[in-house]
Amino acid sequence: MAMAEDAPLTLNNFQNMMDGFGFDWSGASKVGVAVSGGPDSMALCKLLSGWGADKAIEVHALSVDHNLRAESAEEAAQVGSWLSDWSQVKHQVLNWESPSETAIQEEARRARYGLMAEYCRAHNIEHLFLGHHGDDQAETVLFRLSKGSGLDGLAGMQNVQVYDDDLVLVRPFLDLPKDDLIRFCEDQAIDFVQDPSNENTDFARVRLRRSREILEEEGLSSKRLNVTAKRLSRARKALDSVAEKAYKEAVFKNDTKCTVFKNDVLLRQPEEIILRCVLKALEKFRPEADYAPRMEKVEALLDDLIRSDDFRKRTLGGVIFERDDKAAQLILTRE
Repeated sequence: MAMAEDAPLTLNNFQNMMDGFGFDWSGASKVGVAVSGGPDSMALCKLLSGWGADKAIEVHALSVDHNLRAESAEEAAQVGSWLSDWSQVKHQVLNWESPSETAIQEEARRARYGLMAEYCRAHNIEHLFLGHHGDDQAETVLFRLSKGSGLDGLAGMQNVQVYDDDLVLVRPFLDLPKDDLIRFCEDQAIDFVQDPSNENTDFARVRLRRSREILEEEGLSSKRLNVTAKRLSRARKALDSVAEKAYKEAVFKNDTKCTVFKNDVLLRQPEEIILRCVLKALEKFRPEADYAPRMEKVEALLDDLIRSDDFRKRTLGGVIFERDDKAAQLILTRE
């Protein structure tokens, strides 16, 4: 459940929103929150501080120092000083020791999530809060559109997302524009920093952020992009539900080494459902992978599987695909 779009950003409506997520907070003693020092994460940490004081829940504020700028360590320390007297808040700086030379923002993002997830596991924290807001959601949709993403990618970020078996990511601000979070910080006299990398046009997201001004002149506003993402998310959930049912009906054998589909059941499904069944099987064999194989490769395999009379055995994403026409089966085994 996201915060209502037109509701004022107050502790009271934040508490109501937290109750609406459906989590059983009665058994929780601590939560995590990513705090970069920007207005979005500082506003979220402040609201969690008040909520945590009411629920007797400790808030672990996690700042990741990527060591990409000389002043980053000082900025992380500054955030800690700002949070030092906030109720229920415990600040921790996590350091990324091996920055990459290429795809820096993408590598930094993976490192950031990995470090925070590791910290949460070590401290028995099951929920990690993130300050992503409506403008971030709009940029995510545009970024994925530029990369040729399908329906799932264009559905954007989720308010509640399972990260792994031990951690759930929570994004309460996806319906709020960044201006609302800045206004909250200013009204509450909350200090915050502006990351200079947000103005660096070497990064694709920064260039897309600037292009939004042109798109908004044509009516493609952040609000409309967010509405589109919600509608696509609704469609994705429906497709996932159908695919889950089809997967259970089509699977003949399923263990840690092998998944076998009954082709007469699998191949009578619409192509999108077959695709989702195959991706589900791939995910089972690649639980630690950051990304699925490139969609173009999965689609090419799917096209051959459906239309070819002579399906050629092949490997994709470390999984061997083999069609047994005599037994009318599709067999997936770990390479």
